[in-house]
Amino acid sequence: MKVKPILLLIAVLFISFAGAEKSSAQQKNAAVTISDSNTILSFKAKYDPAKTSRIQQYMTDALKETGFSFKNAQLDAQLALTGGINFYIKSDRGELILKFDKRKNNTADYTKFKKMCDGIKAIVQQN
Repeated sequence: MKVKPILLLIAVLFISFAGAEKSSAQQKNAAVTISDSNTILSFKAKYDPAKTSRIQQYMTDALKETGFSFKNAQLDAQLALTGGINFYIKSDRGELILKFDKRKNNTADYTKFKKMCDGIKAIVQQN
């Protein structure tokens, strides 16, 4: 029995649309919040868990001079890294919370940390 070409076309379009909907839903679930007060820079992100390793690698590269690796790490800790940068991190697949206390860090560390947060935000928002 031959499948009519129109039915085959409808099936292909349906499958394509369903895949696009899933991708769109994952992007809609992605959220980034950055709050910067006089004393605290706070970063919160929820994203597609498939981006976790990319974000971890980006963080490792952004803070490479500290020698710390975020790869394959699930953390809930206050970190005091080599070089003096100090911040709170809670990380899991698809979720990241960072809190940077400006009173415990210098301006150069703040600039580096803010740049890292902006880079993570860009990764989260990419398709």
